[in-house]
Amino acid sequence: MPGKAVARTAVGLPWLCPNTDSLIRLAESPAGLARQSTVDVGDVGLLAFLLRFAPSPFSPTSNLFCPSALSAASLPDTAAAYLATTPSGWVNPVHEVAKRCRAFSVHASAFAHRLAEHIHHAGADRAAAVLALAPLGWLAVAPVDPGAFTELLNDPLTPPTLALQAECWGLDQNAIARRLANRWRLPAWITPLLGNLNLPLVAARAVVADPELFVLCQFAAFEAERRVHSLGLTEGVDRAELLRTLKLDDATVDALWTAVAPDSAPVSDFDPNPHNVPLVSNLLKMAAESRRRNGAALVLRLEDRVDELHHAVAHVAGDFDTRARDAKLRALAELAAGAGHEINNPLAVISGHAQRLFRTEPDPERGETLQTVIRQTHRIAGIVRDLMQFARPPQPQPHRTAATELISTVRDELSPFAVEKGVRIELGTVATDVFVRCDSKQIKHALVALARNGVEAAGSDGWIRLSYTNGDDEFVTFVVEDSGPGLSAASLEHAFDPFYCGRSAGRGRGLGLPTAWQFARQNGGDVRHEPTDGSTRFVVTVPRSVTLDFLDRQSA
Repeated sequence: MPGKAVARTAVGLPWLCPNTDSLIRLAESPAGLARQSTVDVGDVGLLAFLLRFAPSPFSPTSNLFCPSALSAASLPDTAAAYLATTPSGWVNPVHEVAKRCRAFSVHASAFAHRLAEHIHHAGADRAAAVLALAPLGWLAVAPVDPGAFTELLNDPLTPPTLALQAECWGLDQNAIARRLANRWRLPAWITPLLGNLNLPLVAARAVVADPELFVLCQFAAFEAERRVHSLGLTEGVDRAELLRTLKLDDATVDALWTAVAPDSAPVSDFDPNPHNVPLVSNLLKMAAESRRRNGAALVLRLEDRVDELHHAVAHVAGDFDTRARDAKLRALAELAAGAGHEINNPLAVISGHAQRLFRTEPDPERGETLQTVIRQTHRIAGIVRDLMQFARPPQPQPHRTAATELISTVRDELSPFAVEKGVRIELGTVATDVFVRCDSKQIKHALVALARNGVEAAGSDGWIRLSYTNGDDEFVTFVVEDSGPGLSAASLEHAFDPFYCGRSAGRGRGLGLPTAWQFARQNGGDVRHEPTDGSTRFVVTVPRSVTLDFLDRQSA
C-alpha cells in the first residue's frame, strides 16, 4: 500500500478488534472487568472499546468504568455488530510491532502506576490507561499494512523518529493517535494526552486538563522508551525537567522501575483472532439477549437496593443531627452553669448595695434611679435562675402519673394565655389508661414551654393541639402541634440554643426549648422536632410506667 494511503486508512479504522479471550470475558464475566484493581493493558483493543462505549463513573479517578454499566446489553451487542461488519482492525499479537507495543505498554503502565502511588496521585488507573493506548498510531497501522514497518524496525541503531514515520506512512504515529482519539470520542480526560506526549511542559499545560497526570504519563513513556523500545512517542522530551517537576532522582526512578514485573504473554486455548472463531459472535449476541431479559429484574433489585441505601443514609443523617444537637446542648449547659455562678455573686453585691442606698436616699430622683437598678438586678437574677434551671436542673422525683392528667394540667395552665392571644387549644384523642413514670412538675414544665411557643407561633385565630400516643413498650409520646408557619432551616438549627428566639417582636428569653430538652433527658426521655406540612410539631418522649403506684412510691 502506498505510504500516504497507509495513514489515511489507519485513521479511518472503526475500532481495534479485541482478541477472542477478551470478547469472551466481555460476554461471560463483565463483573470481572470491573473488579480489576488496575487496567488490563494486555488487550488494548478491549480497553479502547470499553473507554468508548462504557460510561465513566462519577468518580473516574477511582475506576475507569462504571461497574454496573459493564453488565449492560449494549456492550456485547455493539461488539457483535462491529465484529460482523468490520473484518479489519485486529492486530496479530505475534507481529513484531504488536510485540513491541505490548512490551512498551505493559512496562510503561506498570511503572506509571507505581509512580502515581509514589507521588500520591489519585489517577493511577488513568495513567496506566494512557500508557496502554499511547502507541495507538502504531497499532492502527499494523492491521492496515503489516509490511509498513519494515524500514522502521529493521535497523536497531536508528530509532523510528516521527519524521521517519511520516515519510513512510504519510502521518506519524502521534498524528494518527490524535485523529483516532477524537473520531472514536474517547473520554475527555484521555483524548488530549494521546498523541501529545512529546509536547513541552509549557505547551502541555495549555492543552490538558490535568497537567500532573500529563507529566506522570510523559515521564513513564519516556522511561519505557529509554529502557524497553523506542516508538518515537516522547521525541525531544527534556528528562531533567520532568525529574525536577516530579521531584524525583535517578535512584528513586531506578527503584520504581526495578519493581516492575516482567511481561508474560497470555496463553489461550482459542485462536486469538475472533474472526476465525464464529461462535464468538453468537456468544456476544446471546449475552446481550440474556442481559435484556434479565434487565427488568435487575432494575427492580437495584431500585430496592437504592431504597435501602436511602433509608440508611436518612437514618444516619438524622442520628448524626441528634447526636450533634445533644453534644452542643451539654456543652452549653456546662458553660451556662459556670457563667450563672460567676454572674450571681457580683449581682448579689450590686443588688444589696443598691437596696441599702435606696433605704437611706432622701433625693426622690436618685431613689428612682436606685429602684431602676434594683429592678434590673431582679430581672438579671430571673434570667440567671432560668439559665441555672437549664444548666443544673434539680434532680427529678419520679412517680407514676396519668398521661391524661399531664395534658389536662398543661391545657388549664395555658388557657388564659391562649384566650389572650386568640388561639384555641385542642386535645387529640387520648386513652385514659396510659401512665408515665417521671417528675410530673418537670415534664409539665417542658410541655408548657413547647405549648407556649406554639401559641406564640399560631397567632390570632390559630390553634394548638395536645395529644399523646402509646408509642412503644418503653415510651409514651406526647405531641405538641400548632398551626404556625413552621420553622425555617436557620431557626431549626438553633431552636434548642439558649437565648435563641425566632420572633423579632415579643421575644422571650429563648430558654423554653433547651430547658424542656434538659427536663426530658433528666427523666429518661427526649424532645425532638418532626417536620410536617402546614404545621409545627414537637414530640416529647417519656418513659412508660408499668408498675403499680405503691411500688413507684417505694422506689422514689
